[in-house]
Amino acid sequence: MPVSELVLVVMGLLTVAMLAASLCRNLPIPYTVFLVMVGMSISMLTNAVPSLGVLTEFQLTPDLVFFIFLPALIFESALNLDARQLIKDIAPIFVLAAPALVISTLLIGVGIWFYMGLDLVLALLFGALIAATDPVAVVALFKELGAPARLTTLVEGESLFNDATAIVIFHILLGIALAGSFTSGDLGHAVLEFFRVFFGGVLVGAVIGFGIAELMRRIHGSEIALVVMSLVMAYTSFVIAEHVLHVSGVMATVSAAVTMGIYAITRIPQGALRSIHDTWEVIALVCNSLLFLMIGLSVNLGVLVRNLDGILLAALLVLIARAASIYSLVPATIHLFKLPHVNWGERHIMWWGGLKGGLAIAIVLSIPESLDGRQTLVELTLGVVLFTLLVNAPSIRPLISRLGLDRMSEEDTAELQLGLLEAKQRARAVVDRLSTADLLTTESKTSIETALVDIFDKDAPNADTRRHFRHAYMEALQLESEELQNLYRLGLIQEYTFLDLRARLRRDKDAWASALSDTDTLTDKAPENPFLRLERTALRWMRERNALTWFLARFQRARLSQGMQRDIAGILCGEAVIQRLRLRAGLEPTDVDKVVDIYQQRVTRKRKRVSEIRGDFPDFFANLEMRLTQTAALASAHNHAQTSFHHGNIGAKAFNRIDRLLNAATDRLPPVGNPTTALDPVELIQQVPLFDGLSSEVMVELAARAQPVTFLIGDVVIGQSEKGNALYIIMHGTVEVFQEDKGDKILLGTLTQGEFFGEAALLGDEVRTATVTAKTSLTLLRLTRRNVLSLAEKHKDIAERLRRAHTERR
Repeated sequence: MPVSELVLVVMGLLTVAMLAASLCRNLPIPYTVFLVMVGMSISMLTNAVPSLGVLTEFQLTPDLVFFIFLPALIFESALNLDARQLIKDIAPIFVLAAPALVISTLLIGVGIWFYMGLDLVLALLFGALIAATDPVAVVALFKELGAPARLTTLVEGESLFNDATAIVIFHILLGIALAGSFTSGDLGHAVLEFFRVFFGGVLVGAVIGFGIAELMRRIHGSEIALVVMSLVMAYTSFVIAEHVLHVSGVMATVSAAVTMGIYAITRIPQGALRSIHDTWEVIALVCNSLLFLMIGLSVNLGVLVRNLDGILLAALLVLIARAASIYSLVPATIHLFKLPHVNWGERHIMWWGGLKGGLAIAIVLSIPESLDGRQTLVELTLGVVLFTLLVNAPSIRPLISRLGLDRMSEEDTAELQLGLLEAKQRARAVVDRLSTADLLTTESKTSIETALVDIFDKDAPNADTRRHFRHAYMEALQLESEELQNLYRLGLIQEYTFLDLRARLRRDKDAWASALSDTDTLTDKAPENPFLRLERTALRWMRERNALTWFLARFQRARLSQGMQRDIAGILCGEAVIQRLRLRAGLEPTDVDKVVDIYQQRVTRKRKRVSEIRGDFPDFFANLEMRLTQTAALASAHNHAQTSFHHGNIGAKAFNRIDRLLNAATDRLPPVGNPTTALDPVELIQQVPLFDGLSSEVMVELAARAQPVTFLIGDVVIGQSEKGNALYIIMHGTVEVFQEDKGDKILLGTLTQGEFFGEAALLGDEVRTATVTAKTSLTLLRLTRRNVLSLAEKHKDIAERLRRAHTERR
């Protein structure tokens, strides 16, 4: 087909699709299903209208689906996928994507072989290509229906993941069908091939997504450049994975999109992210419209009618196989991994919503024409795809309603109430403005206000007290999240701290999404912080390793800096919530007062911690506050200059000059330094009885080998029964010494500045006999056994003291 005709046909189909979208608003049929019906109608018209014959050349091909439509539609869907919910439900999704699909392939294949007499390998080949739910069809329909969030994640996640299994099994069976033989080694090869294709696609997508997202961060251009790079990411990840490395292109695209969503959200301006999402929404609409129209164009109703018995049998087998997987494996997985319950209604939708679409057609069309029975598989595939699109898809909406899955939750009701209230206030503001300007009579104003009451108050839900309080708190969390984003853009908090605090807000929001108005839960039951848990694990692994002492000092300095940033951000976010929450419409004053009181308590606690750090490490605190303030000031200036440049207020030359000036100023900012005290290490070492009375020369050498280490409140410095070989001298702060006995913790005492612990390690006793934790912020001087023994070789006094002390201890 000439390019000019191709462009004309595409534009014509898009015009038809947009007209269909307009008509579909008044019809109880999903948009994608209506497009298939329109495509079938156009296909039938081509026989009666010769001028439409050019459309017969515009057919679906495997390459068109795989390398044009699929990357765009998968990327757009994965970009909008709730990654956190996906991770929570990864177990049932993976079970549906792998074991369940294998079971479905066997059930469908054996059924087709038994009832239709088709060759077994050929029947299994059909089972493999038709068992996978089509991500394009499912995502398009669920997005249009507005299905419940978790149900959408389960079905979309399955449809995005299970193509790897389906394609691997399909290609293995296709190889067997073409070779005409099967050996026992093929089974092991199939398992290895699945893991290679599936996880290889994940790895390729993550690497490409990370690389391009980092490149996007470094592009100092317009938002259009970032949108183009997201397009590059989608197609590059798919083509390199599928065509070059022969791993799952869909998994690579999903992985790249999720990586971008996680990684780039902290590095790309919010305006650019909105532009990226808006652009991909348009791309997805275009691709969906063309794809489903072309599915309709590919259907030959006459052929399908002649094979109606076989098609209905195949469709029935597909439904039975999917039911066997959904109703057995999903509840088993939920029980095994102790995940939130998936009720019967959700399982019914997961079963009935397993749609087939362009992916199955592309796979079946990729079968070589030389294979006997190819045409039968093509007809069965087209028939089953058409059945799911014309029978399953239109009935999902009424089924969701029948099962009560579209009922509004309490949170949805609260959001509706607030939205109606804000909308009414905006409407009344316009009426008041026109009335104030004498452009509206009193009678007209009264009539309009009465009408507004009927519009906004007639169906407004009544919210109980618990819902009022919960919604007030959720509003506070939203305000806190917005302020946190502003602080990150200003550079007042680093990326790690931002991600940590954002994760805390999300956990808090999840915990309160279905909670009651119990304020004790708010203040006392904080969700576990995975970032802090990771930090404690790293600290436990490093603290007694001599080779990592230098890294431990840097790690602890970073933790102290990030802890201060958390508290500073908490103060600023809390004050923002306190100031702005009272201005939110639709919130009860008593509920606002409760939430404000909670935030005031939090701000007070954080101010106290900041004050303690300022007193413990005055020089470190002064340097850090100078660094943070200067960074924020320069970042604010840079953001303003960038905005002015994008809006055309300043030219490229002026912006580039300002950009270089501000970047150079940021690079010249001095480092914060280590949080140490001014105490003399020599004087501290002299206080240890083991070293008392040694010559000043030896003391200086010991002090030179000792290393300062910082610990935060609650950190474990040494653990009972752990191995260690270092002595610790307290330069600043207080520690508590505990000993565990049959599960009970016994406080042995506290140690303060100038005192020491762990001296037994210098005498050869490597196993710690007690646990020492930081009661306050702590700076220690760490002296290892190796340091002392190396000096003992040069200074006989140290060697003699060590021998004497060791004998006395024994």
